[in-house]
Amino acid sequence: MLFFASKNRPINSSMSELNEIVEKINQATDYQTNKRILREKIQTDLHVPYNSGLFKVTPELIAFLSSWHDAELFLEDTYENPIKIAREEFLTLCCEHYQQVMNTWHDQHEQIKRIRKV
Repeated sequence: MLFFASKNRPINSSMSELNEIVEKINQATDYQTNKRILREKIQTDLHVPYNSGLFKVTPELIAFLSSWHDAELFLEDTYENPIKIAREEFLTLCCEHYQQVMNTWHDQHEQIKRIRKV
């Protein structure tokens, strides 16, 4: 049996500890990578089509629509086109879509966290 001179521990024991450390580092790295990939996917999922336009739903967009007083307005979509919007209808669509995407993000993030702890 081989020993380290200073610690009197077998090399096999130290190798298994090293392998455990490497595995924990890999899991942490995988978690951060998966978390970043999930966030990128969610950012794409936040897009919603409306009246031949494509809009990214954000809290700022929801706040803007909530504070606007006119029933109709024109908004610039993702492709820089002016799109006519029925404010109440679009606000309802945006709120529902945003909440659905956020719920999905939360659920998937919890799954990633669980896998990390296993």
